Amino acid sequence: MYSFIDFLCVIGGGYLVYAGIVMKTQGKIVNNVVMNKGADESALRDKEGFINYLYIKLIAAGAVIILAGAANVINDLTMHSAIISTAAGCAFAVAIIVYAVFVNKALKKFLKSPRG
Repeated sequence: MYSFIDFLCVIGGGYLVYAGIVMKTQGKIVNNVVMNKGADESALRDKEGFINYLYIKLIAAGAVIILAGAANVINDLTMHSAIISTAAGCAFAVAIIVYAVFVNKALKKFLKSPRG
């Protein structure tokens, strides 16, 4: 039953990795991953600096989320170990928190101020 949510975690982590790769290789910002609601890349002072600041962090957070989800899927299908499940859940939670902190820092640093 929990494997479905773990599969969604793997997909979500993959999307973070994808967003980081697209940002670095194509110079496009995936708005729904790193921008505030209603904002787009035109609201950034330094788009290239924003990308350089975030892309590796997105890939790292996405990779941890993928690994945590995959560990839980494998655990649910084989061992049913509470220790593995707890460790994977903690890793997932830490990755989400780190992702949120870095995105907020990047937005504070690179968004144009509302006053111009």
